[in-house]
Amino acid sequence: MTELQRSLELDPAIQTVEVKITAQVHDEEKVRRALERSGEKPEDRKVFFFDTPDLALFDAGIVLRARQISGDTDDSTVKLRPVEPTELSEAWKKTSGFEVEIDGVGDKMICSAKLSTDQKRGEIEAVAAGDRQIRKLFTATQEKLLEEHGPAGVTWEDLTVLGPVDVHKWKIEPRGFDEEVTAEEWTLPDGSDLIELSIKVDPKHADAASTEFMSFLDQHGFTTEGEQQTKTRAALTFFTGGEGFA
Repeated sequence: MTELQRSLELDPAIQTVEVKITAQVHDEEKVRRALERSGEKPEDRKVFFFDTPDLALFDAGIVLRARQISGDTDDSTVKLRPVEPTELSEAWKKTSGFEVEIDGVGDKMICSAKLSTDQKRGEIEAVAAGDRQIRKLFTATQEKLLEEHGPAGVTWEDLTVLGPVDVHKWKIEPRGFDEEVTAEEWTLPDGSDLIELSIKVDPKHADAASTEFMSFLDQHGFTTEGEQQTKTRAALTFFTGGEGFA
């Protein structure tokens, strides 16, 4: 039994599986050329995170995020990662908009849960400029989720704005592969970037789809082995005084 199969047996509340792979530096130009040939235009985003300077929330498995999305509705999210799905209350699993999924990054399978809400245009920008409180981006239900799963002693006043990350996102349907592939290019203010390729599939077909995805990438000359970076961890590290994407 694979790690993915074992993960999926944890709880029937798992709704989707997202299989991700970070493009190796020597493959990035090849990915960009493939995206150009697809003719698809990217969706532009700016992503902000909210945490303490020493990343107390992230270290406790909490990610607070807000996204400005060109041509679509902005949103904010409370994400629990990692999380044990069997330890989540049934009330949360039945909450509208609450999602539980498996993130497959390389050979690691991590369960996460998130609750998102829409934001009006300009609200995130006002928070980033310091003209609006961070707390205003999150609903009472999201606050409750944070209170139940976040670390004790961290208040909204302790949080700072970390960002933005400039993001280009493509959705393509490549020839010879049955799943829609999402490509995201994240660029930090220092110019360093990371490209991630992913598919999102039903848990019932996830193991086979993951194998087929890696095989498809191999066949087209992309490296599927090697060190994997997680976008969020690397971005948060940069904005709190560390290095950018490798």
